[in-house]
Amino acid sequence: MQISRFNEFRIARRFRTANRIVQIVLGISLILALNFLAAKYFQRIDLTESGTYTLAPESKAYIRELTEPIQIIVTIPNDPEVPELVQIHQHLDKLFREYEAAGMRDGTAYVNIELVDIYRQRKRAQELANTYKLTQENIILVAMGDRTREVRQADLFEVSNNEIRGFRGEQAITSAIIDVSSKKTEKLYFLVGHGEMRLDDVDPLRGLSQLENFLRERNYQLATLDLSVDDGVPEDADLIVVPSPQASLQPEEVEKLRRYMSDRNGRMVVLIDPGRRHGMGELFYDWGVLADDMAVIDAGPDYKAQGGDLIIRRFAEHPITNLLVEYQITALFGLPRPVRTDPGSLNDERLKVEQIVGTSDQSWAERDYRTQTELKYDAKRDIQGPISIATVSTRSAGSELGINIPGGRFVVFGNSDFITNNRLRAFGNRTLFFNSINWALAKNSLLNIATRPLESYQIVMSQNDLQRMLLYFAILPAATALLGLFVFLLRRR
Repeated sequence: MQISRFNEFRIARRFRTANRIVQIVLGISLILALNFLAAKYFQRIDLTESGTYTLAPESKAYIRELTEPIQIIVTIPNDPEVPELVQIHQHLDKLFREYEAAGMRDGTAYVNIELVDIYRQRKRAQELANTYKLTQENIILVAMGDRTREVRQADLFEVSNNEIRGFRGEQAITSAIIDVSSKKTEKLYFLVGHGEMRLDDVDPLRGLSQLENFLRERNYQLATLDLSVDDGVPEDADLIVVPSPQASLQPEEVEKLRRYMSDRNGRMVVLIDPGRRHGMGELFYDWGVLADDMAVIDAGPDYKAQGGDLIIRRFAEHPITNLLVEYQITALFGLPRPVRTDPGSLNDERLKVEQIVGTSDQSWAERDYRTQTELKYDAKRDIQGPISIATVSTRSAGSELGINIPGGRFVVFGNSDFITNNRLRAFGNRTLFFNSINWALAKNSLLNIATRPLESYQIVMSQNDLQRMLLYFAILPAATALLGLFVFLLRRR
């Protein structure tokens, strides 16, 4: 009898042991299955009214097309004692969570975020500097392989009247992702043969070696173009830059440029200085630009630097200059010449000409700048300011078979000094020229992502309302405590 009961207990223990093992296996299987399903099938729902936690469809579409992982490295410090930095990171944290979620595909993360404190993580900061050739701090670096794009703090917010109006980080970062993931590299040709400034020249006053490094670091291919030798503009040319010719272009050379702009809807950025005959009058006429043979004199006290350069503070609203306008960034120019809208172009409905950079009200365009020893304004011969010194033109190319054909884009600056080695990094010079290239290439019009308004919610309560709210929130914990005390007293009895 005792042996039989012993066998029964032993069998029961074995059943209990087996039951526990089965439960553990089933529990582990359930956890693994739930994790597998959660990793493969998940849905994120944004309940905010303005879609704060939702990427724009354009961003999601581009992220879905990624074939290689993207690295997003943030070097903007998160200092709790600086409210501006705290605000930046609050917005970036929300945005990056959405990028990481959208970039997760088939168990592979196509968007990887890394926060680097360059002051504490010295070794990692040095690795990034060596790998990606970082030249400035407090940026967001977007990289794929050896292609990189830097997003600055100023690119993250929309500013009006010195107040932050909205967050546009998604537009800036998605644009950078498109740039580094694009298989096509834009090729820029710099015109030579007429005494133009050269990319390999390290001279501080006429050299463009710093500009060359700046553009190459941003994934542009650079080459030179001699129209006196070449039959025409190469087929792989995405943009032609004419950097301050010192001698006039020949008529046949100008005709090659005109054909490139009209027949191929070309893109050009031209920089010309006072006192130089450039010979491109017919090309300028085609694009509604009038570059008078005059020099702009600015007597405004806030518009003239100590060395004689002009501090440019007047910018029109345009994709090239919006960043300078919003953050009140100035530019530093040498002696410029007027570049304005040709009145004859107003009759061409397909042509749109805009003046984007101007001088002060105390300035004027001087016609006799070559001969006058003391320059004075002459109402009969000169032009009263403000004077336009940069103009952009676009020509609509129409459409065929329901497909819109992009038109050409033409940018003319009445000064070239602002991109030379000794001025490129001054104020907003580099931004102004870089934005001009991006606009001419239509790179800043790829996205239609709205700026997100900065939302803040405030509950206004009276003292009585606050006391009632505290009372309501205290009822549940107090009731729980009383119930627990009652149960404790019952058990003691």
